[in-house]
Amino acid sequence: MAVSSSNSSTSTASIDVSGIVQQLMTAENRPLETLKTKITQQQVVISDLGAVKAKVATFKDALASFQDPASYNNMRASSSDSSVITAAAANGSVAGSYSIEVSQIASASKHALSGYSSATTPITVDATDGFVLTVGNTQFSSKGVVKVDGVVSSRIIPSLATSPTVSDLANWINSLDGNVKAGVVQTTASDQWALTIEGTETGTANAVTYTGLETGTVNAAATTVAKNAEFSINGIAFERPNNTVSDAVDGLTINLLGTTAVGSSKTIAVSQGADNSEKKITDLVSAYNDLISLYKTLTANNANSDTPGTFATNPTMLGFIGDIKTRLATGFAYGVADSVIGKRPTMSLASLGMDLQLDGTIKFNSITHAMAAADGLQAKLSKDVDVGYVSDSNTLLTFVTSTASFNGALSKQIEAQSNSVIELRNRQDELETRLNVIQNNYISQYSALNALLFQLSSTSNSLTSALDALTNNNNNN
Repeated sequence: MAVSSSNSSTSTASIDVSGIVQQLMTAENRPLETLKTKITQQQVVISDLGAVKAKVATFKDALASFQDPASYNNMRASSSDSSVITAAAANGSVAGSYSIEVSQIASASKHALSGYSSATTPITVDATDGFVLTVGNTQFSSKGVVKVDGVVSSRIIPSLATSPTVSDLANWINSLDGNVKAGVVQTTASDQWALTIEGTETGTANAVTYTGLETGTVNAAATTVAKNAEFSINGIAFERPNNTVSDAVDGLTINLLGTTAVGSSKTIAVSQGADNSEKKITDLVSAYNDLISLYKTLTANNANSDTPGTFATNPTMLGFIGDIKTRLATGFAYGVADSVIGKRPTMSLASLGMDLQLDGTIKFNSITHAMAAADGLQAKLSKDVDVGYVSDSNTLLTFVTSTASFNGALSKQIEAQSNSVIELRNRQDELETRLNVIQNNYISQYSALNALLFQLSSTSNSLTSALDALTNNNNNN
């Protein structure tokens, strides 16, 4: 407490209320500061767990890519004439040459009617049955009736407007959502318009025909009949409803673009591309090493680092990484199980150029990999690879996927830490409310004391002035 006085009639006594309250609240706030420190620490834990989860997800993606047979599908298909046929080779395609003859490519129905003076020229349809559009096995009537294979369907479609125009008919056709489209276009002059009706799918099964339109002149030159593609591969005849064929040769998608002359053929050659296993392996090594590096940083302690990590005193929170290391070290299985022993062939990581180091990381060995590549590594990796294989449902990939999933171990840890922060924040709010009450009480108490001191000081000054006046009066007498 600071008190001051003097012999002056204007002297007062007071205390520094703000300073005293501040000192008292410094002590009162210590539990709050401790709580804030805990919240900060928990937030760091959450952030670091998030970083680990991101690294695990990256490793999972690299592992999935390494194991995916399609990753090693670099079969290439080339055409002797890309204006007639092209092809794409997929996993499972067999290297070789395919002689292809195309006598007919698939086409969609196309109809054109001219003789309309504008887009709003009135049209006439059959008074009894109306305009009937057939698309494949489905009939659409302008009277609002749909038949499938000749049987009335429960499907509801709009009826064509009364006294329709050519545009009304086109709009009605486009509203059917039935693999057909229509349009009204100007042709040679401002008073020359045509109606087009086209199927959107090729093949005879999707043929489009119509009846009941009594207005307009059919343009035969612009009419196309729906057809199937007809072709042969190495002498075997095929017929398909479209020009993209993926079920004639395993692993090969053939695109028919034109026809070949009678008696002649074009060639599709399928060959093995360059070995791309090194890229998949080095991607996996890089993702794994990034995860291990972060793990070592976060679990570092005073014994092995000048900067202890977030989990230095609780490394078990990241214990699952030890499981990843153990499963990865077991190598991988590939192909199918042997019919006699019931087990799949296996390979070690080292045999394909992945050397485990003492610090837990992996180093890519280009020499070992080159030897494995020369011994058919690409073909082995394209046969259903599973790293850390125990069973079909228990592999390193299933373990990592589960760990990094929405309901996995990492997510649950992050959720638990987040819930802890919420609880601490609630306690912080409660403590701050209580401290505000305490501070207000201190201010009230010391402000009252200060007012009392001021009053006493004023009384003292008044008495001093009265005594001084009495003394002076006595001296004058």
